[in-house]
Amino acid sequence: MSIEGDAGFYRPKKLSDAIRLKKILGDKTLVIAGGTLAVQLLNKYLVEPEAIISLEDLPISYVKVAGRRVEIGATTTVASLLKHRDLPQALAEAARSIHGLALREAATVGGNLMAPAPAGDLATALMALDAEVMLRGSRGARAVPLSKFYRGALQYNIRRDELIYAVRVRRVPGFSAFRKFTAYRYSGPTIASVAVGLDLDRRRIRRAAVSVGGLTTHPYRATAAERVLTGREPSRETFEDAAQRVADGVSITHGLYSEAYLRRLVSALFVRAVEKVMS
Repeated sequence: MSIEGDAGFYRPKKLSDAIRLKKILGDKTLVIAGGTLAVQLLNKYLVEPEAIISLEDLPISYVKVAGRRVEIGATTTVASLLKHRDLPQALAEAARSIHGLALREAATVGGNLMAPAPAGDLATALMALDAEVMLRGSRGARAVPLSKFYRGALQYNIRRDELIYAVRVRRVPGFSAFRKFTAYRYSGPTIASVAVGLDLDRRRIRRAAVSVGGLTTHPYRATAAERVLTGREPSRETFEDAAQRVADGVSITHGLYSEAYLRRLVSALFVRAVEKVMS
């Protein structure tokens, strides 16, 4: 592995070397891949690393699809995702919603999982697909449900010596969709987003997953809306009832728009997402 710069810049070639470095260097280490999140964190003085570990040389950029199972390497870029036609619908729509050629070429799936709002569109979509974060450390590998990965602002369920090497969807839902709202048509930060994953069984919703991004520091599962959907027929009445519950129990941290407006916005985005699913 090579070292550059006075503070220490590391570009390991093996995942095992990256894990060993992270264990030695500790919490003062900033892990980067595309660097789009790192630039924001550094510019805003949210992190002051003593060393940087770059994952760009590791062989963890890939997309594997086998039936309804999907695994995506952590350093896979948005541009690489867009080349695959067999991605789950919600994830494909989230990837297409990220604009700017430079951003698409640099931003990675792993970085998007760690990005606080207003970033994190891929994370919102993946959460509605019941995705798992694949972590590897000195004690081996483990899988953490994405819905349990976040612990607060820039706080995650990840150990000192662990790195994200992939994200996995064990069983893609039969229907999924992603919708977001931004102040600009082709670019700009996400104000709010909603992703939906549904499985139907004899004209009833057997399983429902709803995730919301933009309202808090990280995406969350709208469990109250999921309970309304599960077991009912996929009708307009069902969806309108669930739309009223997508922001239940949420403490909204968005500072630019009123809470009432954001609650109405995510309700409308949810309706648009399920209408897209059922169409």
